[in-house]
Amino acid sequence: MYSDHGSLHKAVTGDYDFSISEVLSEAWQKVSGSKLKIIGAFFVYAVIATLTTQFISLFLDSTPYMEAEQYADAFIINALVGWLASPVTLPLSLGVLLLGYARANDEALAIDTIFNYYVYVWSLVFASLLITLFTYVGFALLLIPGIYLSVAYSFTLPLIIDKKLGIWGAMEVSRQAVTHAWWTIAGVNGTLFVIVVLSAMPMGVGLIWTIPLLMIAQGVMYRKIFGWKVHDPIASDEAAEMLSADTDDIIE
Repeated sequence: MYSDHGSLHKAVTGDYDFSISEVLSEAWQKVSGSKLKIIGAFFVYAVIATLTTQFISLFLDSTPYMEAEQYADAFIINALVGWLASPVTLPLSLGVLLLGYARANDEALAIDTIFNYYVYVWSLVFASLLITLFTYVGFALLLIPGIYLSVAYSFTLPLIIDKKLGIWGAMEVSRQAVTHAWWTIAGVNGTLFVIVVLSAMPMGVGLIWTIPLLMIAQGVMYRKIFGWKVHDPIASDEAAEMLSADTDDIIE
């Protein structure tokens, strides 16, 4: 186990510390040896997500609205297609992300593990819906609350799977934990965004390295903040203890 392995208690009390360069450096070192499986898993996800959304678009097509320059209606249709597809796509996308988390903890990677999380599908869908709603409201109000929440809720879905928390409990634990190092975590995410965008410019070849880097870096931060037990989430002693103590006691 890593010396910087966090826990739920450490997370909500802010008992963790890392720098942007520290996270990116460790993640970069772990890209080697993981690219093929992470990119392979991402490709599987992309194919399934594309087929799913195209099928739904047969019944909900935004093209006529775009051609009529009814952009608001087109946006609503596209958003609806995305949400209708989310029970298929969301567990898969999280499964791909969690490959990066596993690599951040030196675990063996297997592409087929991305299908393991459909048992959590409705928790993931409703949590994602709430996060999107709260974030959009934040952007609509003063912009800054939306920016804050978009970062603060970034670990909600992994917490549902890894720590067996309920939707609201996972959202609040993520928000409280991230708040202690919001600028650092936002700095990591912002730097990764720039790296990924730049790597996509030469015909996307650089994405072979930067997509795994992005996912592994998220896993490095998660481990440092919360610890990592997703390989056996149901039998997690910490999760059982926290749940028996009542989620309200965790998030105060």
